[in-house]
Amino acid sequence: MIRKWKIKLTLLLTILGILGIAAIIPYQMTSMMNDDFYQSGMEAMPVPVVVAVNAAFQSFLLFFLVLIGVRLQRGAGLAAPILEGIVYERRIPPISKKWILLGIVGAFIGSLATILLDLFVFSPFIDLPDGENPVTIWWQGLLAMFYGGITEELLLRLFGMTLIVWLIAKMIKKENIPNGVYYFAIFLTAILFGLGHLPATIAVFGELSAVIVLRAIVLNGLLGLWFGYLYWKKGLEYAIISHMAADFFIHVIFMSIFY
Repeated sequence: MIRKWKIKLTLLLTILGILGIAAIIPYQMTSMMNDDFYQSGMEAMPVPVVVAVNAAFQSFLLFFLVLIGVRLQRGAGLAAPILEGIVYERRIPPISKKWILLGIVGAFIGSLATILLDLFVFSPFIDLPDGENPVTIWWQGLLAMFYGGITEELLLRLFGMTLIVWLIAKMIKKENIPNGVYYFAIFLTAILFGLGHLPATIAVFGELSAVIVLRAIVLNGLLGLWFGYLYWKKGLEYAIISHMAADFFIHVIFMSIFY
């Protein structure tokens, strides 16, 4: 029973995820220090305290979600084959340079599309309050890619997408999971991730409209479609690499060019 839960793999992934949580702290602190809402409440709870409490809670939650995701992977036909091979000293599948390159190219295209959609499709219909673009240093954006690439992939793909596929597979009771189940899980996970940004969106705009909600879903979910596909077809490691590349392009390269 213990072997089925793959504790070693769970601990490795959790440690990697916690490193991602730690890496985003400078970015979070800078963003919060430039946010009027958090500045007004600093006397009650200083920003470092808020960040520390949030990091501790995320780390605690991350372990349990990773534990569940790893446990359900086999039943969902999903895997982290390279890391699993390393941890359990099994045959490690050949690392595909082609798919790594495709993951990075896809990340570049998706990142550029996200920025251009924001600037030329959504922004003309939205009044962004003055001073709402976060002022961060490039190296903080560089560190943030570890949170997006590792921690978010553990939460969204390893846990979220895996759980959706596993639940549907249990309901349909077919020996081979149809491709449509994976596509559905990929889209649903991306949409849920976009909806998860609505509280932050409300904090920025003060209200929600159809355009603002659509913006949150599209801008936050578009690249998730590609990451989900990589997770399904090649493994979690390829989704992580692609996601890290996307965050690098967005937070380090494109932010300095377009904003």
